[in-house]
Amino acid sequence: MSEVVLITGASSGIGRATAMAYAAKGARLVLASRSGKALGEVEQECVARGAAVLVVPTDITDPAAVEELARAAVRRFGRIDVWVEAAAVGIAGPLGSESVEELRRLVDTNIFGATLCARAALTTFRAQDHGTLVIVGSLLSLFPNPAIPLYSMSKFAVRGLALNLQQAVAGHRRIRVALVLPGAVDTPFFQRSANHAGRRLRAIPPAYAPERLAAGILAAARHPRRQVTVGVISHLMLAAHRLAPRTAEALVGRWGAATVIGPEPAAPSSGSLFDPPDSGTVHGGHRRGALRRRLGGWLGGVQAR
Repeated sequence: MSEVVLITGASSGIGRATAMAYAAKGARLVLASRSGKALGEVEQECVARGAAVLVVPTDITDPAAVEELARAAVRRFGRIDVWVEAAAVGIAGPLGSESVEELRRLVDTNIFGATLCARAALTTFRAQDHGTLVIVGSLLSLFPNPAIPLYSMSKFAVRGLALNLQQAVAGHRRIRVALVLPGAVDTPFFQRSANHAGRRLRAIPPAYAPERLAAGILAAARHPRRQVTVGVISHLMLAAHRLAPRTAEALVGRWGAATVIGPEPAAPSSGSLFDPPDSGTVHGGHRRGALRRRLGGWLGGVQAR
């Protein structure tokens, strides 16, 4: 019988790519995000790939909504085999440039919301005596980035949650928790983040395609591990952090802060923190030429000096 997979943050980016990857394998899907209209788009794409789909518009900062999401999934499909927690929001700019409301929204979504989802998932898994929770974190839970300090802070918390839950379920052979730590991914996340940096945001090059992360999430759900990532650069970053954490943090932090903010000016914006967009996409259009342009600018500066 096909798996029942629940995905939060399913309307765009990594969550949407993961939904389509599971749909191609014939999974039965429960798709959640704040925007019902955007979820409708994903539903059509997944149904076209042969999947049975239940759409449940959900704000994961609402405890009652998260509990109803889990109940709705069980009512429709009888169980939840895999819960992929992929919802997140971002804020760019130095600490204090954001409003208190923006700060609260980020913490509510990325930390409180992720915790609510983990609690609902594990409660469901214990009742049915099986299930896998896949928490999508970030390599920014290991490496600081002073250009986006609040987002990085929230991902440190999410990684801590995942590692603690892995120990909590260690005695349950049929209940598992996997942690996926993406590096830079080409998604709409950067256009939709709140931005007080004064310039437009972009994925830190080299950005990977969301489909590669989706494949990694499916693999992590099949064979859960303490923490996994995808891509050669990301694996090298993890290896460097194990060998020389302070040096790796300093180098990656400087590179990340210098490259996540592009040259184009941008007015202060709350992005989609409070109002989700009515449509979504998998890709953000950040990959092509981004690294080449950045390195070219740096090399040009070296030659000029």
